[in-house]
Amino acid sequence: MRRVTGVLGVTLGLALVLSSCGDGKSSGNGSGAGGDKSVVIAIAADPLEYINPLNENGSAGIQVAQAMFAPLVATDPTSGKTVNVMADSVTPDKSSQTWTVKLKSGNTFQNGQPLTAKDYVDSWNLTAQGSTAWKNNGFFSKVEGYEALNPETPDGATPKPTTVKTLSGLKLVDDLTFTVKLKVPFSQFGLTLQYLGLAPLPEEVRKNPDAYKRKPIGNGAFKLDGDWSAGGDIKLAKWDGYKGPNAPEATSITYRYIPNADTAYNEFLAGTVDFVDVPPTKVKTFKTDAPDGWVTGESSGANYLTMPAWDQRYKNPKLRHAFSLAIDRKALSDLVGLATPSKGLISPDIDGYRADACKVCDFDVTKAKALLAEAGGFSGAVNINYNTTSATGQVFAEAIGNMLRQNLGLEVKYTGKQGSEITELADTRKLDGLRFSGWGHDYPSIEDYLTPMFKSTGDANFSGYNNPELDKVLAQGDAQSDPEAAIKLYQQAEDIALADMPLIPLYAKQNAFLHSAKIEPRVSKYTGVQALYSTFK
Repeated sequence: MRRVTGVLGVTLGLALVLSSCGDGKSSGNGSGAGGDKSVVIAIAADPLEYINPLNENGSAGIQVAQAMFAPLVATDPTSGKTVNVMADSVTPDKSSQTWTVKLKSGNTFQNGQPLTAKDYVDSWNLTAQGSTAWKNNGFFSKVEGYEALNPETPDGATPKPTTVKTLSGLKLVDDLTFTVKLKVPFSQFGLTLQYLGLAPLPEEVRKNPDAYKRKPIGNGAFKLDGDWSAGGDIKLAKWDGYKGPNAPEATSITYRYIPNADTAYNEFLAGTVDFVDVPPTKVKTFKTDAPDGWVTGESSGANYLTMPAWDQRYKNPKLRHAFSLAIDRKALSDLVGLATPSKGLISPDIDGYRADACKVCDFDVTKAKALLAEAGGFSGAVNINYNTTSATGQVFAEAIGNMLRQNLGLEVKYTGKQGSEITELADTRKLDGLRFSGWGHDYPSIEDYLTPMFKSTGDANFSGYNNPELDKVLAQGDAQSDPEAAIKLYQQAEDIALADMPLIPLYAKQNAFLHSAKIEPRVSKYTGVQALYSTFK
C-alpha cells in the first residue's frame, strides 16, 4: 500500500485492516450462479497510463500489480508471518548487511521465459539508475553502489545518465541465486522483499520498457486479457502458469478506474461493479445503501498535511507547529467520517506506535498564535491544493483553511487540480503551497513509515525534507538486529521528524467497502480487505 497525494478523505486502495464487520449476508448485486468467478473492481482514481510496478508507488497502480506480479515473499493473511512466494529462501549474514536470495525453480514469466536471478538483478539495476527516473529508485538507496548511479542533481531534476549501470552490491551467484550487499546492516531487509516495487521484468521488457507500458508481462496469477488502452478498463485473465502459493479464486478480474469516488460508488449501487471503496461523502449512508454487503476495518494508512520544504516561508519549525496546533483534529475527523485524530506519524496498528508521540497535535489556539508570532508570522497567502476529482476535496481543504484563517488570522486561498498534477508538481518542487498526502506500509514495520517519507533520499519524501540527524538515527535502527532496540531508535527518528514537522499528522481512518452478492472479500488484520482474494458463493 503506497501513497495517495493531493487528496484528503480518499481511502488508500490497499487498505489494511485490524478488524472487520458486516452482517455476512449478500447484497442484491451480482450472482455466483453458473460458476461465474469474474469480479469487477472499481478504483476511484485517475486512469493508469501504464503498468510497471518498478515505476509505481501509488495504491491505484499497485492493485493491478498485485494481480499480475508475484513478490519474492509475502505476509501470510492468517498468521501474519513472512512466507516465501518466488523466493525459496532469504538469508542474512551475521551482520544483516549481505543477504542471499535463492529462488524457487520452475517459475516463468507469462511469455514463457524462465524466471531467473538475473531478471531480478537486471530489473533492480535498471530501476536504481537515476536517469531511468522510475518512482521506486529510492528503494535501492541502501544497496552498495547506489551513489554511482545517482549523482548529485538539483532538487526535482532527473539525474543524467552515468557510465556506471549496475549496483556494485548486486551479485549473481547462479541461475537461481543472487546476493545483495547493503551499504550498512539493515535488519528489516527481508521484510522489504514483499514490496511489489521489486518485481522482476522479463528481458524483452527490460530492453524496451516503453514498448510494454500498456502490455505488461508479469509473473503473477493473472495476465492481461486482450488489448488495453490508457484510460480503459484493465481486463485480466487467470494465468495457468502461476505456481506460487495462495492463488486467487477468481478466473477473471476487471479493474475499472473511475476518477470520481461518488460516481464509482453509484456504479456499485447500479450493479455494474462488484467491489468499491466507500467515499467520504457516503460514510453516513453506506450501511443502509447496501445493508447486506459491506465490510469495515481500521486502516494502516496515515493522513497528513504536507509542508513544502522548497518554500522558504514554511522553513521555521515553530510556524509548522503553529499550523498543527491551530487544527481541530476532532472536528476534522468528524467531517471526514470513520476517522480518529492522529497524534503521531505512524499507523496505530504498527509495533512502535505511541499515542502521545506528537506534542503539538492538540488543539490549542493560544499556543498556536504564540508560536506563529515567535516564527515571525507568515508572508502572503497560504495556498491549499486539493484534488478536483474527489467529491470532498474542496470541502476538506476549506475546513483546514478556515481553521488557519480563524485561529491564526492567516490569508488562505485554494487551488483545485487533478491528483496526478498535484503529485507531479510536488515531485518537481514546483507546487505552490500545502497539499494532503497519505501513506500505508508496504511491509509491517515502523521503519516503512519513516524511511520513505522522512529520509533525505526517501522515495515518497512528499515535502522535500532533509535532516542528516534523522538519516543517522534511521541508519542506527536499520543496523540493530534486536527488534525492540530497533523500534526505540526508529521512535527517536519519529521524534526528530515531529520536531521538524514536514508533515502534519491529521487522522487515521476506518475504511469501508461494498461488495456484491457473489463474493466475500478476504479480510485479514495482516493483509487487509482484498477483493482480489475474494471467495465466490
